[in-house]
Amino acid sequence: MTSSSTQCSSTRPQTVQVEDSEANNITDILEECRILGHKLIYLNYKGLTKLPTQLFKDNAFLHVEGIYLKRNLLQTLPQDLKFLSNLKELYVPSNKIADLPEDMSELSKLESLDLSMNNLTHIPCCVFDIKSLKTLVLSQNSIVHLPPDLGYCANLKRVYADNNGLFKSVPFSLWSKEVGTYRCGTESNSRRIEFKENNMSAHIPDEIQNIWSRPGLLVTSLLELSFRVVNKYKDILQMSRLPRSLKDLATFATAHCEFHGCNRPLFTAGYPHLMKHPIATYRQSNSITFLGLCCSVKCLDLFTKFPLPL
Repeated sequence: MTSSSTQCSSTRPQTVQVEDSEANNITDILEECRILGHKLIYLNYKGLTKLPTQLFKDNAFLHVEGIYLKRNLLQTLPQDLKFLSNLKELYVPSNKIADLPEDMSELSKLESLDLSMNNLTHIPCCVFDIKSLKTLVLSQNSIVHLPPDLGYCANLKRVYADNNGLFKSVPFSLWSKEVGTYRCGTESNSRRIEFKENNMSAHIPDEIQNIWSRPGLLVTSLLELSFRVVNKYKDILQMSRLPRSLKDLATFATAHCEFHGCNRPLFTAGYPHLMKHPIATYRQSNSITFLGLCCSVKCLDLFTKFPLPL
């Protein structure tokens, strides 16, 4: 499976000799792909405002498994893209994409989607329904937050969302995913710290690093309650009058309660629910896994009785 290596490595099928340049004619590229059966199509640096209609005519490109569209002028992708049913990798960095068509969810074999360096302010809805998706690259957009539904995409393994200027936090539902930074030819996981309890340990994301399990603390802090209230009424309050740091904290939660149906935002504190699990103990017998955070002792008690399905 390729991700950041798609733009720098040379791990490409022998049928493709070189990546196309600005000088290559699009018609010639597609014709050669059709005749020779190339599985990868390189349409980088072409000034495209839309994909060539030839791609979707007469099922001539059903064999294609990867399309590379770096540095074009695309604002979205066509609904007809769903007809390329064998597509595994779609590489569309450095365009002007702000959204994607819902029909893209029908790309049942798509494993890698690179939308870095575009105009996204949110994750397109279709992404959550691409069941085969393993790698999602969202670096260098204007995304404000990652929605907690994202962590429940079963096959999704890697998410890259660095260098989003307004981005403030990572939902704790992504505990089982690799959330890292994306650079040309490199992939790196975000720094994690260790949580230790009863001679066992687990890794937790940076934004939750000050949250500790405190069984004796039955009252939620006034600061946490204040953030929750401000967040709840942020659309009618004059948020601009708050200091920038407080405004950002109140607008974007660092996590959400993971108990069924709750999803209450968490800002400064929470109750980690820890459990021994084969995923965690496969390599280290003394490790533990976070199944989620709770917003209250009540949710923590319910979580213990009715844990999330694994």
